[in-house]
Amino acid sequence: MMLTEKHSASRWPGWVVAALFLIAFATRALWLLVDVGRTGDFNALEFPDERDYWQLASSLTAGDGLVGEHGYRALRMPLYPWLLSIVANLKYGVFLARLVQCAMGALSSVFVANLARRLAGPIAGVLAGVLVACDPFLIFFSSLLLTETLSVTCLTAFWLVGWNDGRKLGWRRWLAVGLLAGLNVYARESSLGLCVLWIAYLSVRDGLRWFSFVGGLMSVVVIFALLLPWAMRNERVTGRWCFLTNRGGISLYDGVGPQATGASDLAQVKQMSAVRGLDEAAWNDHFIDASIESVRSDPWRALSLVPKKIARTWNPMPNAEGHVSWFKRAVGLIWNVPIYLLCAFAIRRWRSVGGRVVIALLLPAAYVTVLHSVFVGSLRYRLPAMPMIEVLAAIVLAEIIRRKACPARVRG
Repeated sequence: MMLTEKHSASRWPGWVVAALFLIAFATRALWLLVDVGRTGDFNALEFPDERDYWQLASSLTAGDGLVGEHGYRALRMPLYPWLLSIVANLKYGVFLARLVQCAMGALSSVFVANLARRLAGPIAGVLAGVLVACDPFLIFFSSLLLTETLSVTCLTAFWLVGWNDGRKLGWRRWLAVGLLAGLNVYARESSLGLCVLWIAYLSVRDGLRWFSFVGGLMSVVVIFALLLPWAMRNERVTGRWCFLTNRGGISLYDGVGPQATGASDLAQVKQMSAVRGLDEAAWNDHFIDASIESVRSDPWRALSLVPKKIARTWNPMPNAEGHVSWFKRAVGLIWNVPIYLLCAFAIRRWRSVGGRVVIALLLPAAYVTVLHSVFVGSLRYRLPAMPMIEVLAAIVLAEIIRRKACPARVRG
């Protein structure tokens, strides 16, 4: 089952790409219509974070800038609110935004199919594309005004551009890697570490070569250059340089504070008397300091939460109240357990699958696991890692199909 990484030379028919996109879009649009029929409201927003993003988009549309909770101006990265602001003043703006997200999520299926084709051939490519197209959790989140769908699409494009079939990346490819990394961070600040890890991996994948090292360094410089205007804007509106957001403190406190359970519950935290009246930089600092103090005072409690957070993040079934019906639990188990098992098989056979391939595809999962063993755990936070896991599952499935179809040839 050794991968040769020479599959990209084969042509990919345009109708296959179109078919994968249409399947992915149809599954997402169908779920959107079902959801609208269930609520009877084209502009329904179910979760608090959805309302936060829509408030930011409406603020941008009104010309007030990126103004969110408490009047703070740097609590979220700007790309997603800016995209929402394009339709925020329309009568059915929420519905249109959700429909566009269906198309955005469908693009990730195409990106993943091309990545899997490069790694293991056209059969693996089609299987990976179909898996992402039909993933019930990716479908569900595509209809929510959250950054998950945007993040999944940006990350799959980032991985696709970075993987160059074992060949040395040229300057233009390194530039594209840096630009896509910046796009990922502008969509979701927590992706910064993962982007740097992927760039570092690409730099050393084929050994320590000066060209790859300089190319990786150039990509990191591009990220910094892209974030610089945002940091300058934040200094102007908040009085302090901030290359990401002022939300890191409360997110950390949510995960390790004395009230932490492994799940997110910020309703009471935001109302704490200690933070009332603080400017947003001081607000962020307070929660960072309180988080550090909480871990110092009871480190064993913080450690005891790690398994709970990881379990929540990788739970094959939904965690959220209101989404734990027997049907949704059954769908989660039926879908995720085989995917996890195929991934485990690939890890067990990592030598034959290809060590570099396994590492590249599991890097997002490893990053998400480590990150959310500190911050709160939730199913939604693993979603950007799922397409890569499904690529690995597709590679194993493709090999099984080849062995069944041509057993003598495979043995020979």
